[in-house]
Amino acid sequence: MSEPTVASLLHEAADEGKQVRRHLLVAAAIGLLVGGDSIVVGGTAEEYWTRDAYHPTDLDICAPVSRSDERRLRDAGFDREGRHWFHPGVPTVAVEFPDSVIDGDPSKAITEHVGGADVKVIGVDDLYLDRLRQLTANPTGRSREYMSAMAIVSARYEDLDYDYIERRLEEVSRNEPKLVEQMRSLDRRINREARKRITE
Repeated sequence: MSEPTVASLLHEAADEGKQVRRHLLVAAAIGLLVGGDSIVVGGTAEEYWTRDAYHPTDLDICAPVSRSDERRLRDAGFDREGRHWFHPGVPTVAVEFPDSVIDGDPSKAITEHVGGADVKVIGVDDLYLDRLRQLTANPTGRSREYMSAMAIVSARYEDLDYDYIERRLEEVSRNEPKLVEQMRSLDRRINREARKRITE
C-alpha cells in the first residue's frame, strides 16, 4: 500500500460523509505539511470523544505554524481568509490554528489512524478542562458550553482521569484561584447531573 499524501488525504476527505472523519483526514493532511506536533482540539475533538455530531464546521488544530509552514499550506492549495484556512477540494472545512501548543499534556493526546496517516487528538481530560474553563464565561445550564462539558462527562465518565484533572486545577489555582473555584463548582454540578443521567 502506498504512503498517504496530502492530495490523497484531501481527496478522501472530500468524499467522506461523516464530519468528524472528514475533519480528521484534513488534519492528517495538514500534519504532513506542518509536522507531527499538530493536535486536533475544539469541536472536532469533542465530536471524536463523544460521538455526537458537533454543529460548527471549524477544524481547530494546535500547531507551531511557521512562515515556511504557511508557504507549504499555500503550495498545497490552501488559502487563508482571516483566521481560517480553506482548501477548494473540501470547502466545508474551515481550519484554524488557535494556539501553537495545547493547554494540557501533549503526551495524553491520542493517535488516530485515518487514510493511512496518523493524527493526534487532544486527550479527553484536557478537552474537558478546556470546556470547563469556557463554561465559566457562560455558566447557565442551557449554554452550548454547558452542553459540551456535559456531553464529554456523559460519554466518557469511566474514562476521565479525575486525579489528573484535580492536579491540573491545582496548578491553575496558583495564578487564578477564583477561576478554579468556579470550575470546581461547575465540575461538581456536571458530574452530579451526568451520574443521574447515566443511572436513569
